[in-house]
Amino acid sequence: MRSQAQHSVPVIEVPEIEDKTSSCDRVVDQVTRGILSGRYVAGQKLIEADLTSELNVSRGPVREALKRLAAEGIVALTPHRGAYIRALSRIEIAELLVVTELLAGLMARLAAERIASAADPASIGAAYERLDLYKEGRESVLDLLDQRRHFYETLIEIGGNAQLRAIMPTMRLHLLRQQVQSFQTRADRQRRLDEYAAVTRAVLKGDAKTAERKIRDHIRRMRGVIAEMPDGAFPSPK
Repeated sequence: MRSQAQHSVPVIEVPEIEDKTSSCDRVVDQVTRGILSGRYVAGQKLIEADLTSELNVSRGPVREALKRLAAEGIVALTPHRGAYIRALSRIEIAELLVVTELLAGLMARLAAERIASAADPASIGAAYERLDLYKEGRESVLDLLDQRRHFYETLIEIGGNAQLRAIMPTMRLHLLRQQVQSFQTRADRQRRLDEYAAVTRAVLKGDAKTAERKIRDHIRRMRGVIAEMPDGAFPSPK
């Protein structure tokens, strides 16, 4: 009998399918981390080819991520020019700070009301101490921006309201501070530190009314400082 010919089964290579959702999230994370680290600054162009190469993703998820960041007010998409990190206008900053004043007031009030039962009540004092290092210029401006963000996040953590973390415009505030930092004087920075100290004391005492008032006063003064800044601090009108 003739032996039957043995036929090998062809191996079909299935191309790896890119998970567009996770790839988009990676791009968003890359850009936000870049802003926080100072790699990306207001007005800087984002090169799609660089993002696809760095993260090994296709252009589809990159473009989807840029649209998401644009919807959040972090990136500006301009026809024929591409994507840029947003530089906020004077009016946009004023409007943003009106909203921030209300949210920050609630944040400080909740923190003061719940400080006695907080898992780590000393964390707000520690967050302020990190800010206080800038009084003598012992830290970089980039570190100062990061520690200011940490101060607000600590207030949210103590206050225990997760929705505040979700709705606080943290990234836009970081861009705002980054954008105007070089236009502020040493006296401006010292006054801010003093105001943060007053908020910290009120929170640690459990004085909710004073904590809310102090942080809202701080935001209102910031609005006044920015209103007097030169036009060079803001993008030129199109």
